[in-house]
Formats: sequence, C-alpha cells, structure tokens
Amino acid sequence: MRVAIVQEHIDAGRGGAETSTLELARELARLGPEVTLVCAGRHPAPPGIGVGGVRSQVIGVHGPTKLRRTRHFAERAAGFYRAQAFDIVHAITPCAGCHVYQPRGGTYAETVRRSVALARGPLWRLVRSVGRRLNLRQRFLLRLERELLASPRPPFVAAVSDYVRRQVERDFPEFPCERLRVVFNGVSIDPGSADERARWRIGLRTAFGLDERTPLVLFVAHNFRLKGLAELIRAIAAGAAAVSPPPVLLVVGRDRTAPYARLAKRCGVGERVQFFGPVDDIRRLYAAADVLAHPTWYDPCSRVVLEALCCGLPVVTTRFNGAAEVIEPDRHGVVIESPADIPSLVDAIGRCLRADVRTACAADAERMRQRLSMARHARALLDLYEEAQRGVPACGSPMSP
Repeated sequence: MRVAIVQEHIDAGRGGAETSTLELARELARLGPEVTLVCAGRHPAPPGIGVGGVRSQVIGVHGPTKLRRTRHFAERAAGFYRAQAFDIVHAITPCAGCHVYQPRGGTYAETVRRSVALARGPLWRLVRSVGRRLNLRQRFLLRLERELLASPRPPFVAAVSDYVRRQVERDFPEFPCERLRVVFNGVSIDPGSADERARWRIGLRTAFGLDERTPLVLFVAHNFRLKGLAELIRAIAAGAAAVSPPPVLLVVGRDRTAPYARLAKRCGVGERVQFFGPVDDIRRLYAAADVLAHPTWYDPCSRVVLEALCCGLPVVTTRFNGAAEVIEPDRHGVVIESPADIPSLVDAIGRCLRADVRTACAADAERMRQRLSMARHARALLDLYEEAQRGVPACGSPMSP
C-alpha cells in the first residue's frame, strides 16, 4: 500500500501535532505501507524525515503572504499525489481528493471559537472575533475544509478524540456518520528505567535547588496564552498557603517569558516560577515533577498530557482537551471545567499532589503506555485505510484506546 500523508508544515520544533505526524509516519512504515510525507518547505527534507523508511516530497511554495503560500501548497500537493496515484491520501492539512482527513488541530471553526473564548471580556472577544475574520489564510482553510467535508463523496474523518468528533458533528451536521471515526491519539515515549527516573529526579531537583518535599508543578507548551499559563500562575499564587512547602512551577517551552515573569512577580510568586525554555528530552522533567498542569483553553488531544500519563505523572487539565477523556478522576488526575476557574485549578493541583493519586497514576503507567501508544494509533488508521480502499462505508465501533 502506498500512502501519502499531506501536511503543510512538518517540523517537530513547531509543536505536538507535527511531532505526532512524524511518529505516525514511522509507525505506519513499520507496519508495511510505503509512506511519503508531502509537505511545504525550501529544504531537501524537513528535520526528522528519512528515519524508519519514510520518504518525503517537499513542495516548493512561493508568495508574499501566508495565504498565497498555503494556497500554492494545496494546489501543488494535489497535483503531486494525483499524478503519483497513491492508494491512500491521508490529509492533515485539508486538500481535495483525499481518502482520509485527520484534523489533528480540530476543526478550523472550533479553533476560531476557542481562540475568541480566551479573550477577557465581551469587547476583547469582539475584537478578537473581527481579527479572526480578517485572517485570510484561516478563512481559506475554513472554506477548504467545508468544501472537502460537504463534497458528494467526502473522505473518512479520523478524529483524534471524541471532542474532535463532536466538533465535526456540530460544524458539519450533514456529514455521513458512517465516515466519522474516533481514532484516539497516540504517543511514542520510553519513560526510562526505574533507576534512570530516580537519577533524573534527584539530579534535576538538585539543579533547581529543590528538596524532595517541595512540590514541583510542570507546565509544557509553546503557546503560553492558549495553554493557560497566566491562569496557572494565579493558581500557584492563590494556593500557596494550602500546601507546605508551597509548590514551585517549572515552565518549559518556546514563547515569550517576560509577560509571565512580570505576572508572577505581581502575584508574589516570582521566585517560585522558573522558566526553562524548550528541551530535547522531556522525560527527565516528567520524572522530576509531581504533577503536570495543562489548564488549556483548547487542545484537540494534547500530546504532553498523554506522555505524562504514560510516564506515571498525574495531570490537571480542562474539558477543552480531548486527552481529558482518558483521565480517571483521582487516579490519573483531575479535569476542570475552565482554565478561568482559579479555585478549581488550585483544588485540582492539591488533589494531584496527594500521595494516593501519585501512587495510583504511577502504578497504571504501563497500562497507559499500551493504551495510548502510537503503534496502536497507526494500526487503527491502517484498518481505516483498508476500509477506505474497499469503498464500503460501514458504521462500526470507534477505534478508541
């Protein structure tokens, strides 16, 4: 089977969705298909491609604006995979004529809704809504997605969570249910041996000046505002008196730190919020931390949450995260309604710091690694490819973990 996976940008440094695409391509290649990643770029091959038998086709794009470059990519990518007559075209960026569409970022309509929702107050939400309408590239992708899913014979849609499935049902009520499946997201992570994790924990906590009694709350993201860092800093400040010694927050990722450092100082926790920047091996930080806090405003199915669970680290997140669907309360962590609910966020962090929750989550890590593996995700997608090849749409049970 010859498979083309189409995604405009492939660079693991950009975020979780693109890392997931690289991992998926490698797992599919291990199962037998000949996999080609079709992406935009100016280099011979994006970083990370070529491992595990995955080929690449870099589409040269031109134009002075993001809209022009995205439009150029969609047109030239379609020309490439049609000429090559792939058995399966798996589109992550929406494109005409694909067999499977996997909106790893959720629907574009939901992306806009959640972006507007994080603005404070009705006036700022109105301003943000108008700004989104003026985003020509996003309008183009919205239209492309609508044309794709409203076509007479639409592709199968592989939703990475039930949250994304509900988005498709809401935004495309006429889309045929027999072509909509949940193929829950997966991750590839080796948590390290027990001895390695113990060494990582001691070494990193010593480097941060923390003894074993000090709770360490970990935050990992590249978009601090969307993932709820401001709300988390306020929660750390509000809950300082409830935990002794008070927790330290470690912020990991690529974004502007100055506004959040100022916020932490204003909240009186400047010395207890540390910024670490991006890292190559996140496993060491999962080992050092006591809880992962991911109070996101929007996440179709967060990789960092799935990775933390696979490493036995309890998680706090929100209902706007598809990954919340696998969290059993007080066993794997706590799911709150909204990032803006600071008291609930404080309480959730406190609950996750309890010894019984941390022990239960660590004991369940091996099972979660099987349940949430990228290998399982790839096998489920291969089943869907075979069904798409047969051309016989049939309702079936979701391919959930």
